[in-house]
Amino acid sequence: MAGWALTEGEYSKISLSDSDLSRIFASIFSSSSKNTTSYKFGFIKSLLDNLYNVDSSLCLSFDTVFSTFAESYWNLILKYNLNQQSGKNAKITTILKGLFDSFGYDEVIPFESLSNEQKLQIIKAVKVECSKYVVGALYDDSSRSMYSFSKKAKVIQFNPTVYKYMCTNKVMLEKVNYFEWSRFLEKVNSEEYTQLISTKLDISTQRSDLSMYRQILYEEFECHTCFYCGKSLKSKIHVDHFIPWSFVKEDRLYNFVLACPHCNTQKNNKLAPKKFIHDIVERNNVLINESLRIDDMYRIDTNSYTDSTINNLYEYALVNGFRRWDVSVFI
Repeated sequence: MAGWALTEGEYSKISLSDSDLSRIFASIFSSSSKNTTSYKFGFIKSLLDNLYNVDSSLCLSFDTVFSTFAESYWNLILKYNLNQQSGKNAKITTILKGLFDSFGYDEVIPFESLSNEQKLQIIKAVKVECSKYVVGALYDDSSRSMYSFSKKAKVIQFNPTVYKYMCTNKVMLEKVNYFEWSRFLEKVNSEEYTQLISTKLDISTQRSDLSMYRQILYEEFECHTCFYCGKSLKSKIHVDHFIPWSFVKEDRLYNFVLACPHCNTQKNNKLAPKKFIHDIVERNNVLINESLRIDDMYRIDTNSYTDSTINNLYEYALVNGFRRWDVSVFI
């Protein structure tokens, strides 16, 4: 049976070396792997973006994966007018444009600005349609080694060996995926829509408004001093991704701290000194213990977050080439 038609699959238990895994991913991205739509590339991005949201069994729900998938495609299709299939509209284009029309907006707005009800409606429609094909197809393309899955249970479970490889090589896999995705989109779109296409792919799930996280930390939990230098925060308060957004590619309350403009600007895309890990873990324990003060949408998910999450992210970011910020030079 063709991979896309499978309703479930179990990952191969064959031992895999790094060389084996490199060959598997090279095959996934090679021209021999046929793609009629861009779904495979969008699905790989969604898996990479959610690597650190797995539970203790390395499982991800379809809801989690296709939430990222839906957000990416909403912005790529409606904001950037990018076709996802040659010759005719991909089904996801029809779905998203139909939902947009039903919402009654005069102009396209970013996914992050939609109401929670509208987001859930989009995610559900995208999940129902796209999970039919892409989950089994990528499973098959990976020589049935990347993950196990069940369309009935709506869950994916990573092969531990493949999971470690993906975490260790996350940045490299992202770059290759964007490159191949860009090549595909250049073939099915006119040149006017493919300018800066790799940047559009990278920022398709980036949020511009972080004010809600600022409000939660400053007003609800009285974080009134800069997380890094300890100076009092007044009118200009920056919301900083403790682990850089360019690595995690998502916004989670546990990874946000409030900083003064000076520290946030100097830290930029770097990792804070390791001594701050203890502080943010302690802060997160407070957020978890007093979670009733936080809207459900922003609470820390204790099924995927543990005391070791930040440290694991930090170490994987180092392995992927991120540098540390030398605080002593600036503070």
